[in-house]
Amino acid sequence: MPKNKPKLTLVIDQGSHASRIALFSETGEMKYLESTSISTNTPETSFYEQNANEILNSIETLINGIPDNLSHDIKNAGLCTQRSTIVAWNRNNGHPLSPAISWRDTRAQNLTNKLTPHASEIRKTTGLPLSAHYSAGKIGWLLQNNNAVKQANKKNELCISPLASFLLFHLLKKKSCVIDHSNAQRCLLFDIKKLNWSDNLLQLFEIKKGILPTCTPVIHPYGELRKSNIPLTAVCGDQNGVIFAYPPLQKNSALINIGTGAFILSNTKERCSDKSKLLHTLISSHNKNAIFVTEGTVNGAGSALSWAQKNDPCEDIYTQLPIWLKQIESPPVFINSIASLGSPWWCHAGNPNFLQRGTTDSSSYHQGEKYVAIIESIVFLIFKNIQQLTSPPDTLFVSGGLSQLDALCQKLADLSTSRVLRFTDSEATARGCAWLANQTLKNNNLKWKTLEISKQFTGHNGTIRQKELNDRYQQFVGELNKRCSND
Repeated sequence: MPKNKPKLTLVIDQGSHASRIALFSETGEMKYLESTSISTNTPETSFYEQNANEILNSIETLINGIPDNLSHDIKNAGLCTQRSTIVAWNRNNGHPLSPAISWRDTRAQNLTNKLTPHASEIRKTTGLPLSAHYSAGKIGWLLQNNNAVKQANKKNELCISPLASFLLFHLLKKKSCVIDHSNAQRCLLFDIKKLNWSDNLLQLFEIKKGILPTCTPVIHPYGELRKSNIPLTAVCGDQNGVIFAYPPLQKNSALINIGTGAFILSNTKERCSDKSKLLHTLISSHNKNAIFVTEGTVNGAGSALSWAQKNDPCEDIYTQLPIWLKQIESPPVFINSIASLGSPWWCHAGNPNFLQRGTTDSSSYHQGEKYVAIIESIVFLIFKNIQQLTSPPDTLFVSGGLSQLDALCQKLADLSTSRVLRFTDSEATARGCAWLANQTLKNNNLKWKTLEISKQFTGHNGTIRQKELNDRYQQFVGELNKRCSND
């Protein structure tokens, strides 16, 4: 009897806190999921570093651990990674020359500030604001401060790239230095019209094109995985993949993925202009065609809880959170400037802190109040981004780990007065990447099942609770507006 054709798609999903691998069927059902944690070091304030070899080894271990009965059924693969995380490495042997510098890292803030007079040109070229979170400043910092990078540069052996490029060099049979368009855009050196590096911006940031990887479409035959001969057919940034996990967004809807950061994606046609506070984000490309969406970005989502765990540890936090969120109706206001503010403020905003409530000293708040305030601050940051859209959505789709908190979803519904819908599958990044990976296959007749909605939340309009929530939101926004006007 003829052997059945392989039917599974492997997704390598490398995130801020963990590496995952998932297998998806031809109808989009997840058949296998395994993950392993990744450590982050913070040697100095605003420094967030990871070990590039630890990340690579975690992925290789996960791939090797796929059961034989499943590995034989894999027909193709996709890779999705953190955006704006970079690593310097030797382009001849792949040896890392620096830590992987996380997207949360803002060590290049002073270098980036010097280019403020060119912010308009940068936004028009890249679709992004001038920010130390993006890769260009980090690349400049490495060129100035890392001796191994300096030596490799002199020998023409240097590649500084998004993390995905480093992983591709090691995971594929073909040893090349390439990067997909979606990760390349996050370098703040990418021309979104030409779909290639911008000569003007390279000159502005004093970066030579020769140290960067070659730009390649998101959907592309990248080559075969080194140990398994599985073709890799798509590479994308993590949030870029999310939007393809679900039914196509309509103009009256937005998708919110809440992980380490939170990202708001919409099909509203925002213009790429100086006045826009949101991002013009490339989510997919094939050959010379690219697709863009409007994006809002929140730095302090899951990372805000990590900050809280460091400063006020709670061993069973995910057991306690639902209880606290149900019991505590009037928490304090937390100024969530974790890893600086993303859209729409784009400023540092000082240190995170709890505002004093009336005559109550902020240091007297108990642990539950603080954690509920942090969850509310995530909701506030998300809603502020939603308010920037030219067409306010009446439906919000939510995904990601923190979306599993019912109270977070309910507060978002109360504040926005929009329907909030949560799907059954929270692994949106991997599922979207799997869909992209299947777009290059010949005779592609994908018939993915629409994910079921696990829960719907509607706003408690006109209630005292909603009014008090809105009052805290106004206090939150007022404080951030004041801080950013002085930043």
